[in-house]
Order: sequence, then structure tokens, then C-alpha cells
Amino acid sequence: MAWTLDDLQDHLLIGSTLVEGSTLTEEQARAVLAGRTVQGHAVREVRELSNYRAATEWLMQTLEPSPYVSIDVVLSYHSRLMQGLSDEAGRFKAHANYTIRSDGSRLDYLQPGKVPDAMTTWIDDFNRSAPDAVATGAELYARFQAIHPFADGNGRIGRILLAYFLYRELGVSFRFYARDKLAHLRAMEATDQKNLEPLEDFVRARVQS
Repeated sequence: MAWTLDDLQDHLLIGSTLVEGSTLTEEQARAVLAGRTVQGHAVREVRELSNYRAATEWLMQTLEPSPYVSIDVVLSYHSRLMQGLSDEAGRFKAHANYTIRSDGSRLDYLQPGKVPDAMTTWIDDFNRSAPDAVATGAELYARFQAIHPFADGNGRIGRILLAYFLYRELGVSFRFYARDKLAHLRAMEATDQKNLEPLEDFVRARVQS
């Protein structure tokens, strides 16, 4: 499997961005990443996608000499992802955040004051090898989203780190497309009830050698 920017762009970065509420189509997203102008969309949507690609290119170069991720790497990635889009780029969240589940209930993420310690533990676990990398990758992804360490960008960062973990451990690709939005949502909501099996199945079905 090739851990290349083109592969990630086509099979992860576009889908990972579009599921976050972007109004771009997949065709328009490919045009943006090819440097072409797309009319009728907010500048922010274009910037989010181009930043994602640039941040991922930086991440690949950073991890090439050493396979280990650090807090500084995650913060630097967020800084590049949110460059020009947020005053909190490169910093853990300063305020509590939450989401509304599909049934209308509220899910509160980890409180800001607990994030640094939680992320230190998460990074330590991320850097360990795992006997079942798919199951561990799914669990790490669920924990990252439960921490929700940033005000914005958590889904996109979590998915690129999951993809890297699977590549590092198994040499495989993790594919994620816009059409996966509903299945992803259902799997993530299951993790709120401490049921990781749907997310593990979701990840396993999208691994490609």
C-alpha cells in the first residue's frame, strides 16, 4: 500500500472534510485540490480542504524519520489545519464543547482542564504496537473523539491519525468517503454506550491492503 498524499487525498481527505458539513461536492473538492477555482462556495470551505491537504503533507514529512507521534506534532498539525480559520489554531480547547446525538440528546466531551493529561495518555497508547491494530485503532479513534481536544477539527485530525496508525502497524490504507457519513455516525453513537463493535466493524470494512 502506498502512503502517499495522492492516495490520502482521493480516499480520505475529501470524504473526511465533506462529512463535516461542507457543501462542496466530491468533484468540486477534487477541483479545489487541483488548484482550480470553484464558484458559489464560502472561502472557508475551500480553505478547510486546502489546509487539510497541506497539514497532511507536513505530517507525512514529519513522521518519515520517526514513526512516533507527540503532543507537539498533534498541536502543530491542528495549527496548520486551522490556519486562517480560528484564533485557537494550535491550542487545545479553552471552552467546553458538546454535540447533539441523532435522538436529540446531548453528549458532552471531556472538560478542557482534563484534556492535556488525557491526550498525554492517548499519545502513549497510540505509540504502542497492538496485536489487533484494527480494534486498537478503532478504540483510539473513539477515545480521541470523546476527548474532543480542539474547538474544531477533531474529526479530521482523528481520521488522519487513525489512517496513520493502521499504515504504521499493518501497512494498509484506511478509506473514508462522504457516503460513509451515516454509517460513521451510527458507529460513533454506539461508542457513547461503550459498544465499540460497530466502530471496529466500520474501520475493518474500510481497510485496504
